[in-house]
This record gives sequence, C-alpha cells and structure tokens, in this order.
Amino acid sequence: MIFIGTFLLLLQHLFLMSPFAVSGSHHHRNHSLLADKSALLAFKKTIVFDPKSMLATWTEDGDVCSFAGVRCNKHRHSVVKLNLSRSELTGPLSPIISNLSGLRNLSLSENNFYGIIPPEFSSLQHLHSLLLDSNNLHGPFPEFLSILPNLTVLSLNGNHLTGTLPPSFFSNCTSLANIDLSQNLLTGRIPEEIGNCPGIWNLNLYNNQFTGELPASLANISELYNIDVEYNNLTGELPANIIGKLYSVVSLHLSYNNMVSHDRNTNLEPFFTALANCTELEELEMAGMNLGGRLPSSIGRLSVNLDTMLMQENRISGMIPSEIAHLSNLTVLNLTSNSLNGTIPAEINQMSSLEQLFLSHNLLTGAIPAALCQLPRLGTIPPTLGQCTDLSKLDLSYNKLTGSIPAEISGIREIRRFLNLSHNHLDGPLPIELSKLENVEEIDVSSNNLSGSVFFQISSCIAVKLINFSRNSIEGHLPDSIGDLKNLESFDVSGNHLSGGIPTSLNKIQSLSFLNLSFNNFAGVIPSGGVFNSVTDKSFLAILTTICCVIGIRRIKANVSSGNSVDTELARKQKTPELIHNFPRITYRELLEATEGFEEQRLLGTGGYGRVYKGLLQDGTAIAVKTHYHGRVERVVDSSLMRASRDQSPEVKRMWEVAIGELAELGILCTQESPTTRPTMLDAADDLDRLKRYLSGDTTATFASSLGMSSSTLSDD
Repeated sequence: MIFIGTFLLLLQHLFLMSPFAVSGSHHHRNHSLLADKSALLAFKKTIVFDPKSMLATWTEDGDVCSFAGVRCNKHRHSVVKLNLSRSELTGPLSPIISNLSGLRNLSLSENNFYGIIPPEFSSLQHLHSLLLDSNNLHGPFPEFLSILPNLTVLSLNGNHLTGTLPPSFFSNCTSLANIDLSQNLLTGRIPEEIGNCPGIWNLNLYNNQFTGELPASLANISELYNIDVEYNNLTGELPANIIGKLYSVVSLHLSYNNMVSHDRNTNLEPFFTALANCTELEELEMAGMNLGGRLPSSIGRLSVNLDTMLMQENRISGMIPSEIAHLSNLTVLNLTSNSLNGTIPAEINQMSSLEQLFLSHNLLTGAIPAALCQLPRLGTIPPTLGQCTDLSKLDLSYNKLTGSIPAEISGIREIRRFLNLSHNHLDGPLPIELSKLENVEEIDVSSNNLSGSVFFQISSCIAVKLINFSRNSIEGHLPDSIGDLKNLESFDVSGNHLSGGIPTSLNKIQSLSFLNLSFNNFAGVIPSGGVFNSVTDKSFLAILTTICCVIGIRRIKANVSSGNSVDTELARKQKTPELIHNFPRITYRELLEATEGFEEQRLLGTGGYGRVYKGLLQDGTAIAVKTHYHGRVERVVDSSLMRASRDQSPEVKRMWEVAIGELAELGILCTQESPTTRPTMLDAADDLDRLKRYLSGDTTATFASSLGMSSSTLSDD
C-alpha cells in the first residue's frame, strides 16, 4: 500500500510538470483574468461621472492588472483588490462586481455610488474587507453579508441604510474584527448575538437611531478596543457590568444618549468603580446625557493613560473631587454645563499634562485658585499666570468667580483661540495687558463688574476677530485705534457707561459685520462709510436697539447714509426715539404682508440666531421683524428633543419650531437687565396661554412673536 501511494504521488507530480498540465493551468489563468477584465469594463460602463478620469486606463487592449485601482495576485491568476476610494465616481453600485470571484478587498469609499448594496455580493466568498463608506447607498442592512466567512473589515459609514441590524449577521463572524456602521438611519436594538464575535476590536455605531440598552454580551468581547455609540437613543443604566469586564478598551464614547446613572440617575459611583478596571482607557466621552449624581472620589482611580474626559451638558452636582488630580496624563477635561458648585480644587495643579480645561456654565464660587498657574500647559487667572505659556484656549464663563483679572495675563501670549471669562463676578479695571495677546482670536469678558476704559493699545491684538466687553461698567471714550483691528468681525461694548463720539475709524474695518454700541452715553453723529453704510445687510442695527426690538429705521438710515456732517450740538438736541413697550399684537399674516413674504431685499441684518427684516404695516407704521433660529437651534435646544423632532410630520415640526422660538423669545425678554424692558408676569402668562392655545390647534392665536417672529414699533415723536 505504501508503494502504491508513493507511485500515485509520483505520477501526479509528473503529470503536473508535463506540457499538457502547464498548458491547462495557463488556459485557466487567462480565462479567469479575461472574465475579471470583462467584469471591470462592464462596471466602467455603469459609471455616469468620472471627473478625475480614474478609469481612463481601463481599456479593451489594456492589461487588466495595470488598470488604475486594480491589483492582481502574485501569479496574475485573478483580480484580488479593487480600490477606487476618493475618486468622486458617480453611478449605481453595480452587482457585476460580484463576477470578480477572487476579490479579497473592495474599497469604494468616498464616492457617489447609489442604490442598494447588491445581494450578488454574497458570492464574493474570498472577501476580507468591504469598504463602502461615505456614499449614497440606501435600503436595509445587507443581511447576506453573514455568509461571507472571511469578512474581517466592514465599513458602511455615512450612507442612508435603514431598518434593524439583523441578529443573523453575527451568526458566522469568527473573522470579524472591525465594524463601522455609523452615520446611517439604523433602528431597533443592537443584537445580543454580537457577543458571538470574539475578535471584534473596533465597534462604531454612532449617529444612528438605535434604542434599548447596550447588549450584555459585549462583555464577552474581551479584546474590544473602541466602542462608539454616540448620538443614538440608547437607554438604561450606565453599563457598569459590561465595562468592568472590558479590560482592553481604549476609547469609550457614550455621549448624547438617554442613559442614566444608578439609583434613578443619582449615583455615578458604580460606573466609575467599574471603569477603573479599564486600565488601558484613554478616551471617555459621556456628554449630553443628563446624567445625575456627584463625581465620585473613585474618579481618581481611572486609567493612568486617560487623555480625554468629556462630561459636559449633564446634571452632575456637588464639588469637583480633589482625587481628579490623580489623572496626571489628562490633556482635555470638559465639565461645562453641569451644576457643579464649590471651589476649583487646588490639587488640580498636579495634572501636569492638562492643556484644555472647560468649567463654564456651572455654579462654581470663590477665587480662581493660584495653584492652576503651576500647570505647565494650562493658563489661568492668578497673578502667576505668566508661567503658563502653552495655553491655546480658556473658558471659565458662566460661573460665580470673583476677583480681578491680573495684569500677569499678558504671560499667556501664545493663546490663539479664545479667552472667555464672561458671566462671572470679576471686578477691577479692564487690564491693559490684554493688548499683549497678539494671537488671540476672541476675547469675551462680558457680564462682569469690570471698570476702567478701553485702552488705545487694544490695536495690538492684530489677530482678534471678536471683542465682547458688554454689560460691565467701562467708562470713557472708545479709542480711534480700534480701526486698526483689520480682522475684527464682531465688536460689542453695549451696556456700559461709554461716552463721547463713535470713532469714525470703525469704518476702516472691512471685516466688521456686527457692531453693538447700545445702552451707553454716546453723542454726536453716526459716522459714514464702511460698516455704517452697510445697515441693510449687516447687524449694525444693534447700535441703537436691543435684540428683537424695532429701531428708528428711517431716522438711522438717514443719518447713516448721509455724507453731510451734522452739528454735534444739534444732534444732542434731537429727541431719542421712544420705544413703545406696549406694542400691539400682530398676526403672522400681517407680518408676512408687511415684509412682502420676507423678501430678501427687505433683509436688514443677520445675527447669530436669526434675521431682521424691514416691514411696513397697513397703517404706515415702520417695523422690523426678527425671525429666530436659522440653522442654530440645535445649539440651544436639548439634543434629545431635536432627535425626537425628526420623526414628526412637517406640520408638527412647524408647531415645535414655533414653540421653541416663542419660549426662547420670552426667555430673552424676561432676562433683560432693566426692569423697564422686561414683560410683567401677567404679560408672560398671557403669552404662554396664547402659545398653549396655538399648540392645541387654535390657529387664530396671535402673540408678540408669532410663529417665531418678533416685532416692535417706534413712535414718530
């Protein structure tokens, strides 16, 4: 038997080495390549737009293995790789690609392919990676992918896939390692069967509409490196039981879901205790979830490798635990928009790698600790601030911080993005040393108790684009040197005690598009030229008004447009236009007619949250109408509400927009600093009652800012 076996093996070897055998192999190779070439040329015919001429080399007489984006195996038996990523190709995703029977890698990312993912792709049994991200594909998730036994990498990110993620996809996934289904429209629960795929190390499901809890079976995937499920509708308690077993996880992104902390959203301790087991963790993102509870002391036991912690836009209360200082490698810490109170812990100076610290919109009190200045990478406000030379941005706004802005702030000359100390209780003079921040783009110290004057050296801030000194107690004249700020786009000094004339040098700043000088004691004529001649398409109207109020359009435009100088004394004698606070109720139809359907030619200005149109009522009253929230509503409205609105009918969406606009408008009016500009409780209750009737179906209901519009009038006296 041994002899016969040896003889058969020798006979097989002699046959394979014979001319006949070689000829047969050559014939098969040519046949496979010819079939692949035919498939590729047929695929080319389906492309309707090829702006980069990527397929120009795909010709009948060309070598298929030399086609652009094509690679054959080393024996040139068949095409094994097709990579046309970032080619800007447009056309249907053709099933003819499935004729490339030896294909192992297919990459068509960042093109404009449309249609469904062809079920014929199920015949690509040798396929290892399928990259179809950033196209316009639609239809349900391709369940047939589960029968591709060698599939390792699947990226369908950035398409329009719908429906649920079928459990069967995870029935045959021993090779699957990298899944990216983010930025689609997938719904339903994440299947529990995902735990059958022990080799997954990357799981990207963010920006979908998944619901339910994270599947407990994720704990079985011990090598999981990255989990990103941000921007979904996931619920349940924070997954402490899962996370505590994922010892290798490096990135955990849970932001903008509907999860809660333990004990009815009051206890963060169990989750952070479990998180301490993730010894390789570098990124923790849990923003915008309305999580309740206090930051526990166990936060100091998190991974020594932790680099980024984002926990803004939650409901976290209590003090910042001093143990947070143990996170010595943390570079970014964002706790903005919570309910943190107490003082900033002095121990924070031990966080030697910290580069970005965001604590705005909290209830922090006391002085800014001098210990912050000992951080080699982070700036602060103490007198020793000059030691902090690598700061790029600092935001401590919306707190209750006290004390003055020290002169040593000039030491952070490398700050380039923004310095935001607004909405605190800082006092003392506006420091002239701000003028030494030559690279900063935004300076906002508004809503404090700062005094002094605006110094002429402000012109040294050559890169600044935004200056907001509003709502302080600054006095004196505005210096002419402001006109040397060639990059300035927004300048707000409203609500101070400034006097004298408006600097004519402001008309030299070509980039200036927002100017607010209101609520000061300026005198003299309004200059002409530059921004002052752009009243019809700039936000300059704020110079004499507050938001949502009508200005004396005709009078201002006459002063602005006229090139004639007006005697200063005469200008002082002119009576200031009187704002009518008890303005009439105006219906949406009246506003529509007054502005000719919000005609673009009637556009007076565009602000951060709306547009202002000039209008004329039937009785001859000149009005200005501000429409609210064009593309910025998501910045001020709870993200879960915005996600919920996507599922509503157009009529309901419109009603939601009205309600949001009305409530925001009422909020703005009710928070005016001067009692004379705030509505009474009865007025506010009346507006809310009208809004309630409108949402109940009463289309005849009118209110001061009907359908997201606000209007006021001025007397002619």
